[in-house]
Amino acid sequence: MTNLTREQIDGAISFHGHHCPGLTIGLRAAEFCLREIGNAKDEEIVAVVENDMCAVDAVQFLTGCTFGKGNFIFRDYGKAAFTFFRRSDDKRFRIILNPTLCADLRSQMENVPRDSAEGKALRQKMIERLMEAELDEMFNVSIPDEPIPGKARLHKTIACARCGEGTMETRLSEVNGQLLCRICTIN
Repeated sequence: MTNLTREQIDGAISFHGHHCPGLTIGLRAAEFCLREIGNAKDEEIVAVVENDMCAVDAVQFLTGCTFGKGNFIFRDYGKAAFTFFRRSDDKRFRIILNPTLCADLRSQMENVPRDSAEGKALRQKMIERLMEAELDEMFNVSIPDEPIPGKARLHKTIACARCGEGTMETRLSEVNGQLLCRICTIN
């Protein structure tokens, strides 16, 4: 059963725009982080997410990890996995959604139109099951070997030689002696 407050849940729902099973996974992943290492005071906590599903909005909202601060990192692996680091003492863990949790509901949802009454009922049932699950039942936990990602660095902005738009210097490529942004290198 979740220990998140109604205010935390409602805030994440408002931030995301709706309540769905994906957001609920993120609520519980963030709850796991809060339980184990706290929330991000500036850049103290780092979150690495392995998907771009609804869950990541809840992780950002509840942990305080954001792209703008450089302590929210996206790796496009397509997994419901979340790694959290605390810089002050190197505490770290990686959690991934237990594939057996809600497997029956996921398989039922695949065969039902999302916006049908049955689809909406199945999604609500999944939300309830996810909110009621014990965190240690919901996620498989491991300790990652990877180092803590470095703090965000500031880089110079340089105009792309072709389009003239200011681009972070680390995102420019030299092509025929000119520094080009990624968009201009593919066009």
